[in-house]
Order: sequence, then C-alpha cells, then structure tokens
Amino acid sequence: MSALRRLLNSIDRRLDRSTLHEPLTRSERPPGGGVPCLVSHALEQAVKTAHQFDTDARLKHVLAPQGVARDGAARRWEFVFDLPQRRAKLLSQWYLDGDPKFGRFGRECFDASLRPFPAPESPLAQAVSQGRMPYSQCAVAWREERRRTPDLPLGLRDSDAVMADLLRLGLQADAGGWVLRNALLQPGGHVWLAQVGDTSLHCRFS
Repeated sequence: MSALRRLLNSIDRRLDRSTLHEPLTRSERPPGGGVPCLVSHALEQAVKTAHQFDTDARLKHVLAPQGVARDGAARRWEFVFDLPQRRAKLLSQWYLDGDPKFGRFGRECFDASLRPFPAPESPLAQAVSQGRMPYSQCAVAWREERRRTPDLPLGLRDSDAVMADLLRLGLQADAGGWVLRNALLQPGGHVWLAQVGDTSLHCRFS
C-alpha cells in the first residue's frame, strides 16, 4: 500500500503547481549606505516582496530583535507572512550590515526566505514522502496552521508613535537588551509589546 501511496503522492505533488515545494531565497542590496528606519519603511518593502510571490499574502509577525531607538527607528526589522496560495512561509528581513565602507551604519539590506509548508524535514512531510499519509493531508495541515495565528493588519501604528507610548509607560529604550514585537492579548487583541527580560510593556497595535 505504501508503494502505491508514494506513487499517488508523487503524482499529486507534480500536479500541485501553485504550491512552493523547495526553499527559495532572495537578497537585495541597494547602492549606497542606509540609516535606521521606521517600521513603515521596512514593511513597505516586505509587503511588496510578499505580493510578488502571492497577492493574498498575510502578515503574521513583526519583530525588532535589536530594540528600537527613542525616535522609533531600528537597525533591523523582521516580518513573517503566510502565503496561502503557495502554501509557504515567508521571512523578510530588513537590516543594516554595519559595513563601514558604506557609511556609519553600513548598507541597507533586504533578505527574503521562503519555506514550503510542511517543511521538508518535518514529520508530516516525511510521512507523505514515505507513503504513510496522503498528499492531501498537507492542505489540511496548512488550513490548521493558517488558523493557529491570526492575521495582522497592514495598517499598523508606525514605530515612532509606538515608542512615544512606550516611553511614557516607562520603557528605558537606551538600556539595550530588549525587543519590540507584536503580541495577541486575551482580551485586548493585537498589541505592540516591548519585552525587557521578564518585564513587558504594551500599547495598541493599529
């Protein structure tokens, strides 16, 4: 049975031409140097790239892993999108590489990394490859994954306004060692959350 299932899965996979089957990366290095930016600038590039792969792309996560300056500008922003039509995840990263040849902060860089769902090394992908589960189970698992984390609105508050709120709440932005990300509070909905060790502060997301 497994041999027949492997054959059927192989045929279904070849016929499923809209789905991303292999990891894909893309990098952009505009000429000249860059400066820290607000989340709106980085998000604009991320959304543009996401829509090139899937016009129905949905934003899932936003992160400034190195924190944000008091004026709302950061040296690195990361975004995660679901690509429903491609059954894939997209990680978009805007950052400054620090190369002194390109000025104080280095080059402005943008990297996009697409991963199929399920990931090739995942138990589900292995089970399908070995004929222990039908290929159609991938679409079922993808629908469940899409529901697991809610979509974020693209009309988010820009990071300068967010930082103004967080500073009023007592955030020590110059201390370092903190991150800014989205979070879902129950109740309360989507918020911007500043994580400082075991302490967090939050304000409205959109």
